[in-house]
Amino acid sequence: MNPHSRFWIFIFFFISGFTGLIYEVVWTRLLTRVMGNTHYSVATVLTIFMAGLALGSYLGGRWIDRKSNPLVLYAALEAIIGIYCLLIPSMIEWASPLFQWVFLTQQESYTQASMYRFLICGLILLFPTSCMGATLPVLSKHISRESIFVSRDVGTLYSFNTFGAVFGALSSAFLFMRLFGVLNTIWISAALNIGIALVIFILFYPRIVKGGEESGAKKEEFKLNNHAIPVLLAFGFSGLCA
Repeated sequence: MNPHSRFWIFIFFFISGFTGLIYEVVWTRLLTRVMGNTHYSVATVLTIFMAGLALGSYLGGRWIDRKSNPLVLYAALEAIIGIYCLLIPSMIEWASPLFQWVFLTQQESYTQASMYRFLICGLILLFPTSCMGATLPVLSKHISRESIFVSRDVGTLYSFNTFGAVFGALSSAFLFMRLFGVLNTIWISAALNIGIALVIFILFYPRIVKGGEESGAKKEEFKLNNHAIPVLLAFGFSGLCA
């Protein structure tokens, strides 16, 4: 991959992290009236968001090893995220009868009612967050064609995505929602996701196809070492503490 293409991949992933945290802040706002208070809304969105990232990263990592054009899949994921997130406010409205049923039937136990609301919200939000989680292994597969540079490339990708998330969280609360409102902020974020997909398909598609044909024969099977399992468990516990 030439330096120019690599630069744009990093920019795309910065924007991806930017939009991801905008969605997280906006969803917290949308779910506050559903969950009944802010701290339940924050806990719900954060739990589902992290669960989706974990699930998507796991499934995306297993799936992408069988694909020859990971950048095509990344573009598709960005388009799916953008389109689906446009529908989330409507989905929450469509789920109003379910929330009303919870309110009418679970008045004796606020905790149980909150768990029902959590499950309903989880059904709505788990899919797009899983798509977000899948973007890292998918894009890592594309950008790390040479194994000697895997650590550098994945680390750079993750840092760009995280910096984008920082700016997304900051700008969503202090800028976008104040200037444009919640729904328009969602539209802006979705336009960025869909824009990434369009740019990749329009500008990068010929090179994507050529690269896929050239690399189709070079596939190596990776098996997890038993010694790595304790390290992964420790890493998971570190995430739990964080």
